[in-house]
Amino acid sequence: MNEKAYAVWLSLALGAGARCGEILSAFDCIRDIYESDMQTLRMSGVFTPRQLEKTEKTPLSDAVVQLETCEKNGWHCVTYEENEYPELLRRTADPPVVLYVNGSIDYVNSSLCFGIVGTRNPSNDSVNTAVSISAQLADAGAVIVSGGALGIDSAAHRGALKAGGKTIAVLGCGLGTRYLMQGAFLREEISKNGAVISEFSPFAPASKTTFPIRNRIISGISRGVLVVEAGERSGSIITANCAMLQGRDVFAVPGSVVSSAYIGANRLIRDGASAVTCAQDIIDEYEALYPGQLKRRDYAAAETARGDSKPAKVIKKSTALMSEKEKTVYARFGSEPLYPGDIAAATGLSLGEVNEILTALEINDYVISVSGGRFTLI
Repeated sequence: MNEKAYAVWLSLALGAGARCGEILSAFDCIRDIYESDMQTLRMSGVFTPRQLEKTEKTPLSDAVVQLETCEKNGWHCVTYEENEYPELLRRTADPPVVLYVNGSIDYVNSSLCFGIVGTRNPSNDSVNTAVSISAQLADAGAVIVSGGALGIDSAAHRGALKAGGKTIAVLGCGLGTRYLMQGAFLREEISKNGAVISEFSPFAPASKTTFPIRNRIISGISRGVLVVEAGERSGSIITANCAMLQGRDVFAVPGSVVSSAYIGANRLIRDGASAVTCAQDIIDEYEALYPGQLKRRDYAAAETARGDSKPAKVIKKSTALMSEKEKTVYARFGSEPLYPGDIAAATGLSLGEVNEILTALEINDYVISVSGGRFTLI
């Protein structure tokens, strides 16, 4: 029997988000948990009655099915017991027993992993700030971790990709779940330059409860977390709270004191989070922990010299290398921002095709997303 099957079995029995650190510490290995009788499990004192019931009723064959599903789709499982498992996450109180991975995370334990999160409906300035800081951090050698959602999460991932760095998207659903399909192309690019990961089984649906569960993984993998634009009840504040409970560093980009959109981030700064204006503010905190691994550049001076909030430029592909459909979409742009739906109507392409093309153009620095779901030329 594949040893991973026992870990998948336990993750299915306990459920996502279970506080399983004590359970994992009470046994020599996960296989021992599976092979123990109910009396032994009960006497260990680390299982709740509900968890005992689930371990008894969950067959190992269910885990085998999940592993076969991963194999068919080109995904793999990283279990709590493997060296590839993120060490910082392993030390938390509620580490996932299994991470389902599309891509690779074998670089995580030797790199500075840093989380960037924020609202799904950011201002133009916040999008540009997230892209810029993410690109600068990735260029310096950090791995950018975020949640794969719209808004600041996507901006953070795009920034890392633009800089040619690695990025990890932590999903609040299974890897195979058709959720927010306008971001599917971006997730595919992430998997080629890092990883898309989840503790949820491959086709587990997203819900309002799954995203708070996944937030502890974003902060758990990361040495620190930056919040870019967050309202009072933003999900990114949950991530920041998880970070504090896990002993991580918390940073925030300050925003307008008269706008409700920045209440959460400003309060984090009031309560002790470090204010950030450029990537160097973050790099300065970690150079000693990662000697020789983080490249220094004068990012603050670069921001001042640029004189605006646009993200740092990177090498662009020439339009000659675009596909015909990319050229068609790109040709629609002038001086005004455009909605994807308007581009679809004007070109005859489907909305799904347009969204994929816009993501590709954004990653390659031809366009950038702005408020209201529109895109404009860089």
